[in-house]
Amino acid sequence: MASLITKIFTHNWQRKCAALLMALIIWLFVNHSIIETKTIPHIPIRIINLPPGKTAIGLLSNGTLGKRITLTLTGTKDVVESLEPGDLEVQLHATEIHHNEWVLHLTKKNLISLNPSINLANHITYVDHNEYILRLGKLVTEKIPIHITTVGEAPPGYEFLDIWPEMLMQTVTGPDKEVRELKAEGIEASINLNDISKFDLDKLQKSQTSSHNDEIAFSIPNKWKSVTIPYYKNPITKDFNDPEAENLRLDFLREELLELERNVPIRVFYPLNHIETINPQTYPIAINDDIETQENLSYLTTPLYARNVSKLFLDLIRDHIEIAIVAAPKEERQILQWSLQIIDPNKLEDTYVAYWLANLAKEKSDALPPSKRNETLLRARFRDYMQKLVLYTSPDTKFNLESLLDNHHVKVKVDK
Repeated sequence: MASLITKIFTHNWQRKCAALLMALIIWLFVNHSIIETKTIPHIPIRIINLPPGKTAIGLLSNGTLGKRITLTLTGTKDVVESLEPGDLEVQLHATEIHHNEWVLHLTKKNLISLNPSINLANHITYVDHNEYILRLGKLVTEKIPIHITTVGEAPPGYEFLDIWPEMLMQTVTGPDKEVRELKAEGIEASINLNDISKFDLDKLQKSQTSSHNDEIAFSIPNKWKSVTIPYYKNPITKDFNDPEAENLRLDFLREELLELERNVPIRVFYPLNHIETINPQTYPIAINDDIETQENLSYLTTPLYARNVSKLFLDLIRDHIEIAIVAAPKEERQILQWSLQIIDPNKLEDTYVAYWLANLAKEKSDALPPSKRNETLLRARFRDYMQKLVLYTSPDTKFNLESLLDNHHVKVKVDK
């Protein structure tokens, strides 16, 4: 039996080896001759050598178009069957694009293998694809306004005041139409206040040597200075490239109960339509435990406190505050209206702004003078303080007056 098997393999072994080799060659030839067709979706299209001043609509920063193409490839079975979307891309030389609006006609010359083990040129015989219109446009560079906004809440014990600069200009290069649309609409970038801790602001507050240390500037870290641009309908994130972004900051107010440390003048306003019956002679302000008179001027002696404003603001206005009570007949109003008024607010605003601009100049002595935008922000902050100023008689009790006409006097009582 053993000799029979040996004879089978050794008898005429040269012819048998030649036959086996011939069979293998025939099999390889036949296998490589079988044609296969396969549809592969999401193939990237890369544009190269675009002329200066031109771009393709939808071209991404990596040089490919945002919209991809589906290819139907015909070629040798073993190669075509193995192809996946990540194995190839379409490459277009700008010289192949003959019009600003051009219908693609791809051949295998446009196919680039991204897989070193696959030779597309020798194994792809035909390329078919769905209709794809390529559009070229003028390449322009514009400054796009970025509006800086905030989300979230300030840390406990602090109030968010404002952001500076409130707007930056991002230099963007791209197709004329899309860039101009971006310029018209602008872009919004948000900073999350929840990312700022009380520890961060406490540390900054303690480092300030000025007595007016309750307004705190938090410099935005560089890693936060980016914007998402809806570019070619494919959002991309870019770092701010406006030089002003270096100074980007958030300002906070440390919430404190501040002593007013002054007696507040109080007066009665007598409307002219009732002046014959209700005037300073017929209804003067009554003196009591809360009111005293000095040099014919009445003052509120109740100790008062302020919230929602800064120490500097209070220092400037504390000698320019008065309370005005509006006199009216009893049939018109039982409890008289009153208001807190700041006298000569324009001058006080100028003083507040001048103080801060002088301090900013000291901090940046080697920089340019403070900008007009800085002044505008400070004026808006001063006016905001005027709107938000609230007086208190104790940490938990807001200041309130009850005034009425009684026994030919304007009687005033402070709620306590």
